[in-house]
Amino acid sequence: MDIDHIEWMMKDALIACKQEKLDDTLLLPLVILHDVGYSKSPKDNPFKLDLRKAHMKAGEKIAKKILEKANYPKSKIEKITYYVSVHDNWALGKDDIYKKDKILGTFNDLDFMWMATQKGFPAIMKILNKNCDELIRYIENDDKPKKRPFSSKTTKKLFEKYLNDRKKEQQNNTKTNNSINF
Repeated sequence: MDIDHIEWMMKDALIACKQEKLDDTLLLPLVILHDVGYSKSPKDNPFKLDLRKAHMKAGEKIAKKILEKANYPKSKIEKITYYVSVHDNWALGKDDIYKKDKILGTFNDLDFMWMATQKGFPAIMKILNKNCDELIRYIENDDKPKKRPFSSKTTKKLFEKYLNDRKKEQQNNTKTNNSINF
């Protein structure tokens, strides 16, 4: 799921950078490196808080090494590694950082909306052990929009499209299954 997550996220991050005039030299490396810390963490449910903390801490160190090796500007390395070190802080109840920083807020929007994408949806269904209807309700009832409102019209619109696509697929599947039962 990690490669699919990053590949999808890069495409939408590029859209957000262009439409919202964001610094892609910050957002794109964050997208690429944000979960690199999982490589040094035990394999387990990524929704567990201890695992989230561990992967952010490990990810910060790994991202720094990679960016230094790539001769990235020092000021950007500091910013990106900070972002990696806090990118899942929302799970710890720390929401304000996403409202104060447009790059981090946009990243949070993208990371959240992965659940509603064509490849993310079935992956999250499996992790959370939910069926289609349950996951749609789970996403719709998530407190993200209240605690960490979408940072831009672009990300909000993309999210709404993905979620509507999943709902339409579910409706089509239900219609198909019902017609088979007759």
